[in-house]
Amino acid sequence: MNRRTALLMTMLLGGLVPRNLLAQSAGKRSSRKLQPAKSRRETDDAADESNDRTTDKALDDDPSTEIPPEAGQRWKRWDISGYTGLPEHPAGTVPQNAIVEWIFRRTGTPTWYGEKTAALSARRAEIRAYHDAETLKKVGDVIERFTHASEDILSLRVRIVTAVDTRWRYAVFSRLTPVSSGPQGQQIWTLKSEDAAFVLAQMQINQGFRLLINDTYSMVNGQNLKIEKFIPRAFTGGMQRTSTAGFGAQPKVEQIDEGVWLRLSPLLSYEGDTLDIYIDLMVNTVKSLHRTRVIAPREIGPNEITLDVPEVLESRLSQTVKDWPLGQSLLISGGIHPGVLDNKNGFLNMRIPGTYPTDTELLVFLEAETAPKAKKITKREADRD
Repeated sequence: MNRRTALLMTMLLGGLVPRNLLAQSAGKRSSRKLQPAKSRRETDDAADESNDRTTDKALDDDPSTEIPPEAGQRWKRWDISGYTGLPEHPAGTVPQNAIVEWIFRRTGTPTWYGEKTAALSARRAEIRAYHDAETLKKVGDVIERFTHASEDILSLRVRIVTAVDTRWRYAVFSRLTPVSSGPQGQQIWTLKSEDAAFVLAQMQINQGFRLLINDTYSMVNGQNLKIEKFIPRAFTGGMQRTSTAGFGAQPKVEQIDEGVWLRLSPLLSYEGDTLDIYIDLMVNTVKSLHRTRVIAPREIGPNEITLDVPEVLESRLSQTVKDWPLGQSLLISGGIHPGVLDNKNGFLNMRIPGTYPTDTELLVFLEAETAPKAKKITKREADRD
C-alpha cells in the first residue's frame, strides 16, 4: 500500500465513524484496564464465601464427607435426648459432657489421637463417634448406662471428717475391704454401713474429732457433684509501692486457700445394684508460715520488712472405683494433714507441743442409694424378654 492509498482509507474511516464515538470507545478500553484487579478480588472473595457456605453445610449434614474413610473405621450415632431431657438436670448444665467424660474413662484418651483418624462429638440430642468396632462397642456400653439405667436419680451422702490421729483403725481394720490406693499413700476401702457407724462413734470419743461436712445430695446418674470447704490463710508474700508520698514499699498481703475439694461422679451398673464412681479429692494445708526479713526501699520508717514463706502440704487422689455395692459405705483416707481447717498456732501462739494438731487425718465417708422411684425396664431386660 502506497502513501496515497493509506491517506484515502484514513479519511474514509474518519468520515464514517464519529469522533465522539471513537473517544467513548477509547475511554471504555482505558476503564477496563484500570479495574480488573479489584474485580477479580471481589469475584474470588464471593466464590470463596460461597464455597465456605457449601462446605459448612456439608459438615453439618454429613461429617463423613470431610473425613476420608479408613479401613476398619466407621461412623455410629446414639440418641441421648431421653437422658439429657430429664427435668432433674439443673438449669444451665450441659448433661452430655458427663457422658463424654465417662467415655474417655472407659476407652482412655490416647485411643482418640492415634495414627488412625478418630472423632467424638456430643450434642444435646446425640453422640457421634468415628472409630473401630471395638471402641464403638465400649462407647455404646457407656451410653447405655446413661440412657437405659434402672434409675435416673441417686442419693449420695457425704461425710468429711478430721480425726485426731490414726488409731481409729485399731478395732475395725479387719472389717475394711481394700479397694485401691493413691499416689501419696491415700487409701480406699469398702465396709458395711453398720461398721462405718461404729467407726464414726469411736472417733467421737476422742477429743479432736471434727465433722466438717455431713450432707445428703440428690443428683442425676452419671453427673458431677462438687463439694468444697476452705478458708483463706493470709500471709505477707512481698512488697508493693503505695501511692502515699514518702512511705515507699509496704508489705503486700496475699492469701492461700486451705481446705478440701471433692468431685464425685457416680454411674449405675446395668443391673442397678452396683456403681462405678469417679473420685477427685484434693486437700491443701498451710502447715506453717516461715518468717524472714528483707531490706525495703522506704523513705519513712525502718528499712526492713518481715515476709512469710508458706509451708504447704497438698495431696491429690484421682481414681475410678468400680463395682461399689449399693448399701455399703466407701471410706477414703486423704492422708495426714496437720490441722487442716484448724488453728495451728498452739497455746497463745507459742506452738507448745501438745497444744496444736500434728497427726490430723482427713477421712471421707460415702453412702449411695437409688432414689425411690418407679423402676424402669432396662434395655437388657427388654432384650431378654
